[in-house]
Amino acid sequence: MPYQTGFATLLDFREATERVREQLRVWLQQKRYDVDRFDAGEAGLSPGVVIRYAATNDVSGWQLQESRHDGVTWVSTVAVTRGVRRDHAWISLNVEPVVSGSASPPQAAPPKLVRLLLGAVDAVDGEATLRPHPMVVNAAGVDDLLEIVCAEERRLPVVVAAAPTDVPFDRWRATVNSLVRYLPGLASTYLLDPVAVPAFNDGIGVTYAIGPGAVRTYLPSVDPAISEDSVRHRVLSRWRIEKEPARAARVLGVLPRQLAAAALPAAAARGLNLSVGESRRARDEPAGETTSLRAEVKTLTELLAIADDTEQQLREAASRHQEQVLDLAADLEIAQAELERRSATVRELQRRLVEAQMYDLAYSPVEAPPPLPTSFADLLDRLNQLTDHVVFTGNMETCLDLDEQMQSSAWAQTGWQGLLALADYAAASTNNDFAGDFKTWCESPPNGRYAISAGKVARDESPTVRNNAKFSATRVFPVPESVSPSCEIFMGAHIKLGNSTTIAPRMHFLDALRRDGHIYVGYIGPHLPNTLT
Repeated sequence: MPYQTGFATLLDFREATERVREQLRVWLQQKRYDVDRFDAGEAGLSPGVVIRYAATNDVSGWQLQESRHDGVTWVSTVAVTRGVRRDHAWISLNVEPVVSGSASPPQAAPPKLVRLLLGAVDAVDGEATLRPHPMVVNAAGVDDLLEIVCAEERRLPVVVAAAPTDVPFDRWRATVNSLVRYLPGLASTYLLDPVAVPAFNDGIGVTYAIGPGAVRTYLPSVDPAISEDSVRHRVLSRWRIEKEPARAARVLGVLPRQLAAAALPAAAARGLNLSVGESRRARDEPAGETTSLRAEVKTLTELLAIADDTEQQLREAASRHQEQVLDLAADLEIAQAELERRSATVRELQRRLVEAQMYDLAYSPVEAPPPLPTSFADLLDRLNQLTDHVVFTGNMETCLDLDEQMQSSAWAQTGWQGLLALADYAAASTNNDFAGDFKTWCESPPNGRYAISAGKVARDESPTVRNNAKFSATRVFPVPESVSPSCEIFMGAHIKLGNSTTIAPRMHFLDALRRDGHIYVGYIGPHLPNTLT
């Protein structure tokens, strides 16, 4: 995924363009490129490095092309677009790798340029201020932060970190600065000092609160009055931050990066779409020199080739997003049908109780179940809540990698529901209360027991996978010696956690209840290789 963002600045178009040019020059100088050539308007700054300027009456921008020895060409585009009001403009930035053939492009990290820009201009997202590093908030600033979190007009997430009381503040501030290193330009970031934490939590409400040492990402459209919506605003626990800081930083950056690209304003997008062919800048080479013209044609041809590759990558990304939307729509339809079935059951049972004049039982409130996990890190932390019959033997790192995907929260919730269903099934089977397998259990679960949609359960892999040594080997997972002398075994049974065509996560398990009274979950991760992957 490329790094892409756009934000407003409280500068007019001319001043914003000049500030961007100044910071672009600093960035090029940091890269040790020939800035004298840049100042002179020349395209070539170094071997394999070309920069072009383009402008119209309302947009001005630069595109930098850097060809590396590893076959990757990095294309960085920064543009300024005139705002609707004369006293502000839009700054947009896109950095993406272009690779030839079927090789996977590397991840684009936030460029140093965005930090330079945020330090040089007054960048805003509605009422939120965008800065290179988190802004410290004390008790006096809590009300302003609450206004920012709940503001209707912001597009980007607000990431709020809560300082603990048992760690020196400066040390925790350094931890948070490192944690949010992938967020410049993608979110507004704030650090509550220890005194401000309880004041913020009192103002935002218990379901939207942040524990000391935790970090919470508040997406747009926060309404503290709607407690059910709080699960949408993810929490990164202190334990996870301290245990795996590098992974925590990556996980924290996934959603803001995708939202920033999806919520790019039309004005900012127009700046990124500025064509080099629209440049009004005079060529510095004499038009009559054949060599200069050939060099110019060569450069433009390379830029067009990159543009074609970029367009193809964008089409592929749009296709993946379309498939994800369709998958989510299908999951939503299934969930709504299941919810309606259960609601109808509740209504019918209430009616029967009323007819039997058992009014207290009909309408007495039911104890709310604990909230579902919002990440696979949370799921793994809850494994000790399961019965002894369900044992996880898989690779935790593979499972945690799923948290770096946008749909990880929904997948983790499905996974936890699957584990709860396995636990109930195992308990009933060992007590001789149920004689079928897990899929049969889900097709017709006993009353009051946990189950998931039977359509998500597969009893085994297809013969094509089982009989292919290459494919079957990837589905061999650890078990105790009491189950297999080799301490590993093929696990074909699995639960479908999601249908995304790029990840399609699965949970593979072995039903060994009749061997030693346990179900072993050997794998939670992306779809394993088959004939389609």
